[in-house]
Amino acid sequence: MLSVHACPLAKLGGRDSGGANVYVRELARDLGARGIEVDVFTRWREPGDPRIQSLGPNARVIHIESGPIGYLPKMQVYDRLEEFTARLEEHVASEGLRYDLIHAHYWLSADVARRLSARWHVPVIQMFHTLGLVKREVMDEDIDGESDLRIDIERAAVRTSAAVVAASEIEATELRDLYDADDARMRIIPCGVDPVVFHPIRQADAREATHRDQCERIILFVGRIEQIKGIDVLLKSLGLLFFRRPELRSEVCLLVVGGALDPGEDAPETEKILELRRLVHDNRMEDNVDFVGSRDQEQLALYYAAADLCAVPSLTESFGLVALEAMACGTPVVGTRVGGLQTVIEDGESGLLVPAGDYQALAEAIARVLVDHRLRIHLAHGARQRAEGFTWHAVGEQIVALYESVLEKVEV
Repeated sequence: MLSVHACPLAKLGGRDSGGANVYVRELARDLGARGIEVDVFTRWREPGDPRIQSLGPNARVIHIESGPIGYLPKMQVYDRLEEFTARLEEHVASEGLRYDLIHAHYWLSADVARRLSARWHVPVIQMFHTLGLVKREVMDEDIDGESDLRIDIERAAVRTSAAVVAASEIEATELRDLYDADDARMRIIPCGVDPVVFHPIRQADAREATHRDQCERIILFVGRIEQIKGIDVLLKSLGLLFFRRPELRSEVCLLVVGGALDPGEDAPETEKILELRRLVHDNRMEDNVDFVGSRDQEQLALYYAAADLCAVPSLTESFGLVALEAMACGTPVVGTRVGGLQTVIEDGESGLLVPAGDYQALAEAIARVLVDHRLRIHLAHGARQRAEGFTWHAVGEQIVALYESVLEKVEV
């Protein structure tokens, strides 16, 4: 398994750490538990990490030095992919390893997979998690434009991989329409959630564990602090909410989980967070917004359970793992009608959907959930029921079936 930029053991919520990290970790663990030997190769980013770490039975993470250990922007990671590939091959040779197939995650891994597949003569399964052409449609090119290089690599991977995994029907449609993907080599396999970690917890207990006031109304945002996650839109909607319903200003708190450049006690905040803090100050919301930093999975489950609702205002999402985790904890979600969120959230049953970027609609939906107790209970019940259909065990079953079908064709 290749996950060049996203270490499955990384603390979540920092720069380039999110759903892809969780996906790789949980899938590798499930496959390992089934007796499949899985090695996840990722760039060495944390100085204190050992070179090799166990993920569980038959599954391990192998850190590969590629440039200086520490965070690097994605294009600088790309510039060192030849070094990454060479050192990966050195490690494989040193252990005398042989693999039956390569499962690559994200476009950076697709480029490494192309090189290794040609040398090892093994098939590649590709999953992108996000698509460059989709991001181009929603992002400000001057701020975070996606390079032609990324698009070219994605197109090549779609064309040459033995199979391409999409997390939702919407992502599959994007692959067909934008990348001319072949239906015969595409599989739609949703993401999962760990019901042992993410499950309903009594709200009063969760608030006590997270040191939150029992009487406040809590809105939760979880994710990387980036434009594409819609955090700017959420803060704008919060300001509008207080303008329209001034009585809520003394009751509502937005908790923002995630955001350190490299999560740690002495990690600097990103420029984006500093920008958001200025926005909070300008709108006199210092008492209503709390940036709590990154949290591990167990703590994150407590924050979901403590919240009255989880806001997922993303401009695009291939799936929407945060929404699913919140739903598994019985927390209603107000999300945007984009990508996989449209398939995870049943509008009016397990959450509410609003147009992406529409801060007015987002403010109205948030107000409905906060003020209407019966609606909130209805959505919470529907959220729990909906989440029960998504597990990592089910993901593993479908992935194994895909591996077997690909390997059968190779043997023929």
